Amino acid sequence: MRKKYLAVAAVLFSSVFMYGCVASEGDLDFLYSRQREAETNIKKMQKDIDWLKAEVKKEDNILNLNEKIFEFENKLLELEQIIGKMHAQSEERFKKIETGLSAEAEAKSQAPVPQPQSPSAAPSEQASESPGVEPATEPSPAEKDPKENYELGLKKFADGNYEAARALLREYLAAAPRSDEAADAMFLIADSYFKEKFYEEAILEYQNIIETWPVSPKIPLCQLNQGIALLKIGKPNEASLFFESLIEAYPDSPEAATAKEHLKTLSTPGE
Repeated sequence: MRKKYLAVAAVLFSSVFMYGCVASEGDLDFLYSRQREAETNIKKMQKDIDWLKAEVKKEDNILNLNEKIFEFENKLLELEQIIGKMHAQSEERFKKIETGLSAEAEAKSQAPVPQPQSPSAAPSEQASESPGVEPATEPSPAEKDPKENYELGLKKFADGNYEAARALLREYLAAAPRSDEAADAMFLIADSYFKEKFYEEAILEYQNIIETWPVSPKIPLCQLNQGIALLKIGKPNEASLFFESLIEAYPDSPEAATAKEHLKTLSTPGE
């Protein structure tokens, strides 16, 4: 009886043991399943995090771009104020010059001109006073070709007589403002100021060309010289705007290559 009891007990114990082993394997499978699910979720979450990081980076780029635009807008506003101030100063100088020329012309016109009476004048006076006889009229001189002023202005410019060149070229432009050589004449006026180191006047004259002749092949050179002129008067930030605009609009031009060199110099510490 004791042996039978022990045998039954042994069977029961082994059954319980086996049941415990089966339960443990099921638990392990469940844990493995949960682990795989967790790993899948982690990978998905990592993708979501990477996506969020990319979006945040985009937002940062947008913020940086907005800050850059805001900075450029401020620089542009400052540049417009500078150009406006230079324009006002130039207008004042031109007015002073015109006032001086007008005063000189008026003084000459008011000076008495001696008119000696010659004996030969008497017959002509009698003829003019005779009834039915009209005095002879002198033929009017032929009108001057405006291009003569342009060609003479070119010569004065080549000789380095920039003030005289400007006067002649302005007369030419007044007579032929839309001629084939008008843009060249305006450029020579601007360039004459640049060569004389009147940089503020040069900037304004170059701008006048850009606005009047927007498709002229001289536009890149005008923008380049504007930037250089701004450097000469101590405005490197404003000069950078002109160089960057030139590079963007005319990337393959020789002027753009020169502008890149100036920007490189400006971005180098200690320069």
